[in-house]
Amino acid sequence: MKPVSLVCVLFGLMTIGLLAAENTHAKKFIQVGWDSPNTAYLKDHWKEMEKGSPFDGVIYRVEAKGETNQQESSLLMWTKKPWKREWFQPVLADLKSCHFTQFSDNFLQMDATPGDLDWADESGWEAFAGKVGICSWLAKQSGSKGLCIDFESYGAKQFQWNAKGGRSFEEIQMLARKRGAVFMRAVAREFPDATLLAFWLNSANMKAGRQPDPHRILAGEAYGLLPAFINGMLDVMPSSIKLVDGCENGYYMDSETEFLRAASDMRGWDGAAMRLVAPENRGRYRTQVQVGFGFYLDMYLNEEGNQYYFPPLNGSRLARLQRNLNWARQVSDEYVWIYGEQCKWWNMETAWSKEAVARTVGRGRSWEQAMPGLTCTIDRVRDLTAAARREIGRQQTNNSLTNLIVNGDFSMITPQTGLPTGWSFWQDESSKGGFSWDGMVGTGAMKATNISNGVLIQKIQVTPGEVFVVEAECQRRGNPICLLGVRWQKQNDQWSNWDEDQVFVFKKSENKWEEAFGVVTVPEGAAQLVLMTGVRQQLTPEDVCWFDNVKAFRLSTVR
Repeated sequence: MKPVSLVCVLFGLMTIGLLAAENTHAKKFIQVGWDSPNTAYLKDHWKEMEKGSPFDGVIYRVEAKGETNQQESSLLMWTKKPWKREWFQPVLADLKSCHFTQFSDNFLQMDATPGDLDWADESGWEAFAGKVGICSWLAKQSGSKGLCIDFESYGAKQFQWNAKGGRSFEEIQMLARKRGAVFMRAVAREFPDATLLAFWLNSANMKAGRQPDPHRILAGEAYGLLPAFINGMLDVMPSSIKLVDGCENGYYMDSETEFLRAASDMRGWDGAAMRLVAPENRGRYRTQVQVGFGFYLDMYLNEEGNQYYFPPLNGSRLARLQRNLNWARQVSDEYVWIYGEQCKWWNMETAWSKEAVARTVGRGRSWEQAMPGLTCTIDRVRDLTAAARREIGRQQTNNSLTNLIVNGDFSMITPQTGLPTGWSFWQDESSKGGFSWDGMVGTGAMKATNISNGVLIQKIQVTPGEVFVVEAECQRRGNPICLLGVRWQKQNDQWSNWDEDQVFVFKKSENKWEEAFGVVTVPEGAAQLVLMTGVRQQLTPEDVCWFDNVKAFRLSTVR
C-alpha cells in the first residue's frame, strides 16, 4: 500500500466509526442459571452480587406463601389456580430494598410450568392472567426492566397439539391466539413499557418457517402452537412494549455464520420467523421484536464426549468462549442471556440443584474456580473499553504497568535529526509544513504544522490473541483533524488484516489536552502492531496540533 492511502484509509474508517457510534446502543449480558436468586436473596446480597460481576442484570424468581401456607412461585404459575396480590407485598418490599447501580436490566422469570391449562378453559385463563398481572406489577413497581418468559414445557406439553383432544389443529390455533392476547393485555395493564425477554419465540420453530407450508409442520411440533400464541400477543401489544426472541439455540452455535443466519431468520422480512407471523402483525413484529441469543457456559466446561461440549481454540476453551460470545453480542440487537447449570455465580441454591450439580464436572463450585479467567473474559466481551480501563488501573496500583512505546513523551531527541528517538514519520508531498519537536511543551511534544496528511509511526511485536490499550494526547489550534490509529503487519513488514484496522478519536478532557483511548485485539496472521498518531487537513499555517504521551499497554492474557 502506498503511504498516502494508509492515511486515507484511517480517516475513512474514522468517519465510518463515528457514524456507526451514533446509531448503536449498549449490549446487555443477563445472568440466569440454576443459581438464579429469589427476592429474599437479592435483598440480602445485591451489593456483593454487583461487585465484580460481568453482568448488566439478573433473572430472578418470585416466591410467596399462599392462604394455606403453600409456596407459590413464578416458576410454577402456568395453572388455573389464582393468586392474591397481598401475598406478594413482602416480595415487593424485598425488591424495593435493592438499590442497584450496575444491574440496570433485571427480569422477573415466569415459566410455562406445569402448563396444564386447557385452551378452552375461560375461567382458568382468567385466573392465569391475574397471575401474569401480579408478576408484571411486581416488575414495574420494583424498577425491573421487564419479564423473562420461559415457554419450555417442563411439565405438560402446553404448546403441542394433541390429536386425541377432539379439536383440530386449526381450532386449537385459534384458541392459542386468543390466549396470547389475554396474556399480553395482562402485562400491558400493569407494565405498559415492559421488555419481555423470552428464551425463545419463533426461533423455536424456524425449521417450520423455512418450509413452503409451515402449518403442516407445526401440527407435529412440540411448540407448534407457540406461533399462534405469539400472534395473539402481537394482536394487542402496545407500541411501548418490546419483545426479545432470546434464541436458546444460540447454545450450540460455533461460527459467525451460524449466528448471522439465525439473526437473519429472526429479523428479516422474509426470514423463517417472520413467515410464522400473521400478515397483519408483520409490521409490528419487525419494529418491536428484537434478536437476542442464549449462551450456555457448560459447553466450555464439560469434558470431551459430553453432547454439550466445545473443544479448545488454539489450546484454550476460554478463547473459544470469548470468540463465540463476542459473535453473539455483535449479532444481537441488545440482549444476550448467559446460562449455566453446574457452577454458580451466587450462593443461591435449592436442594434439587445441589444434588444435581454434585455429579457434574463443575460440582457446584463458583464459575471462576471452575474456569479461572471466566469473569474477566465475559467482562471484556461485554464492554472491552471499560474492562481495559479497570485492568490498567489495577496494574497502575500494583506498579506493574509498562508502556511499550519507546519515547512516548518525546523527551529523547536524536542529535543528527533533531527529532524524537524511536519514531518514524511520513507526510504527503502536498503538505507545505511538517513535523517538528517543540521543547516548550512538557518534556517535549511533536508539533504538526500545515500538513495535509501525516503520521508519526511506531511498531510493537505482538502475538495473535493479545489485547492492547493504546492512548495519546493531542492539543490543537485551528481546525485540523487528529487521530490515533492502529494497523497490522506481518513479520516482514507486509500489511495484513485490512479489515481489522482501528481508529480512535481524540476527545476533550478536563484540561486543554484532548485524549484518545482504544483497545485492540491482535488478529490471526499479525505479528506487528503499527501505532500511528496523525493529522489531516491543516490548510493554513494557523492550523497547528501537538501530540504527547503516546502509550501502549499489554493486558493480561486469559487462558
